[in-house]
Amino acid sequence: MWPTEQEWRASVPCRLARAAERWDLRPGEPYTGGSVSHVVPVLLPDGGGAVLKLSLPHREAEHEAAALAWWDGAGAVRLLAVDPDDPFVLLVERCDPGTRLAERDDLSTDDRLRTAGVLLTRLWAAGVPEDGPFASLAEVTTGWAALAEDRVRELAPPFDPGLVRRGTDLLRTLPIGASRSVVVHGDANPGNVLAAGREPWLVIDPKPMTGDPAYDLCPLLVQVDDPFRCAEPLRVVRERVAVLADVTGEPADRIAAWCTARLVESAQWSVSKGALDDGLDAMARAAVVDRLAG
Repeated sequence: MWPTEQEWRASVPCRLARAAERWDLRPGEPYTGGSVSHVVPVLLPDGGGAVLKLSLPHREAEHEAAALAWWDGAGAVRLLAVDPDDPFVLLVERCDPGTRLAERDDLSTDDRLRTAGVLLTRLWAAGVPEDGPFASLAEVTTGWAALAEDRVRELAPPFDPGLVRRGTDLLRTLPIGASRSVVVHGDANPGNVLAAGREPWLVIDPKPMTGDPAYDLCPLLVQVDDPFRCAEPLRVVRERVAVLADVTGEPADRIAAWCTARLVESAQWSVSKGALDDGLDAMARAAVVDRLAG
């Protein structure tokens, strides 16, 4: 049973003190912006810098340490240590200067997409470990499809029923149609790509699963900036899908189909939280991108 966010936040000072004592760390002021984590720059005993991350225990973050260890710094921050008594307390490499890819307005959209896409291909190249702890993407998205259908029945949002069926069908069928299985990042949005010192850019904060690599690309396409606010959103989305397909080798139609599936799922989630306008917006976006899906 996972703790509530309130219970976890009350435990953070104790967890932080225990980690600082265990690894002889000197913590600085915490970074801001984390919703379900407490992240602090620290000095190591040798004077070097690192980051201490204390995450709210939940399923998506359960195997973050295992993913970082599996990738071993090849495109992602290195795992330096994990608390043997608490897998949600990690000591990781510090990214300096740490600027988020999403904030680099001096780079073109294509450059940002290519930067993140190259990093993801390096993560995927590691394959899947034998007897790894990661959840199956197929099992997770099949569960999402069922949950989305339940929400439609219970909440009756004013969504296009055909597009809802299309999205839930894709959540079930896309994983089983994949040509290969990898450890996906799981949350590859441009805010999780940071400028670093060891390499120009590194990814952080994985929510790993095993399955179709094309799953990872939707957050980049829709969040590097907002293509749906452009005068010709279909053209812009088509161009971005083409860039991601070129740099990753993933089929353009599968990239688009995963975007449809994930946006439809996001719409049902928004409605379940009382955010109908957000749900309507996600469905409008899904309708655009689905015109590119096979």
